[in-house]
Amino acid sequence: MFLKKSLQIRFAVMLVIIFFISLPLVGTAAYFVLNKNIEEAVFEQATFFLSTMETIRQHVGKVMRPAAQDNMPGKFDVRLMSTSYAARGVAERLKEKFPEYKFMHISMNPRNAVNLADNFEHGVIRYFAGNRQATESKGFIQKGNSEYFYVAKPVVSDESCMQCHSTSAAAPKEVVATYGETAAFGWQPNQVVAALIVYVPTELAKTHAFKAMLTFMGLYAAVFLVILFMIDKTIVNGIIKPIKAFASTAEEISKGNFEKDFSVTTNDEIKTLADAFGRMKMSIIASMNLIEKYRTKGPK
Repeated sequence: MFLKKSLQIRFAVMLVIIFFISLPLVGTAAYFVLNKNIEEAVFEQATFFLSTMETIRQHVGKVMRPAAQDNMPGKFDVRLMSTSYAARGVAERLKEKFPEYKFMHISMNPRNAVNLADNFEHGVIRYFAGNRQATESKGFIQKGNSEYFYVAKPVVSDESCMQCHSTSAAAPKEVVATYGETAAFGWQPNQVVAALIVYVPTELAKTHAFKAMLTFMGLYAAVFLVILFMIDKTIVNGIIKPIKAFASTAEEISKGNFEKDFSVTTNDEIKTLADAFGRMKMSIIASMNLIEKYRTKGPK
């Protein structure tokens, strides 16, 4: 049945079939590529956020704490001298504008309960403790009903930490009065004592990827339909119409109307075919003349 249709219909149907086959394939490939880019996108966001918090801690430890100690000898103000307090405070203010982000200074024995590590975060700290060469841990994690991409970095104690975290007897009285005699004590120099971790939700990135895929498929469909229209027009004007004209001319010639010519305006294979048909017509005319001459005069 399909082969009995006209060339124009067969070409159009084949192009439409190609379009509907290629569209889901292209869409799937685009979504796969975009989905692969999600990890890079959220990793960049998480790393930026975590680096910001880490920089704040370093600034407090290297600049603000020494300055506070010089101006308040023998005193300890957690608001000015605690690296984790400063980082957490900045993170809480950022959370007001970016509530989907989560930053924590996780520890197995924190001074602030909000920094208490859960089972997964315990594993992160143990990983850093058992792999001292590791400077980063990252991956996807499901928390509640949401998926997050996390990036974590170890917190390693140094000599400056011993002032507040070695023993309660050696710690500033302000620290003991605020946090008690058991929270975050017993640290040793060069020990993995905690980790900085940031969680970035993947839902927003996946939504953007899905929208980008739909946009790409829409553009692909529009471009393909334009190309389909142009191909159809090219085939119709360059092949189908000349073939129809040839068929009509051949029909007239078969009826004895030799006034009709095989003519085209292009200079391609169709022109070559038209010239061949023209020569064939001339051969038919010559043969008809010879037959007519033979019929009229008879053999010599």
